[in-house]
Amino acid sequence: MRESEEIQRDVSAIVRSIVVKMRKDRELPLEQIEILIGFLNEYKAYSRELDVISKKMAYELFYLYTSISSQIENNTGKEEEVMDNPIMSKLYMTITSIFNDGLYQ
Repeated sequence: MRESEEIQRDVSAIVRSIVVKMRKDRELPLEQIEILIGFLNEYKAYSRELDVISKKMAYELFYLYTSISSQIENNTGKEEEVMDNPIMSKLYMTITSIFNDGLYQ
């Protein structure tokens, strides 16, 4: 199993990559988001033992989620499309499960 710090670095790098790709191409990089979800699932093993996660990681995940949400809304023109998108639901459930061990297991 990889170290917590290594996973955090990977999460940070993939978040930056996703945001850059979204800004450049105006589309969601679904493969990269799936990779991020895999990293976050791996990180859950560490976050269960913690009372808090790093402020940097919390900020990056919040920023990514709101950026993806805005991109979907801009692409479709409909706010209700955001939560109907399966990748958003999956990302939301994965992120919240990091913050709370009892959620979405």
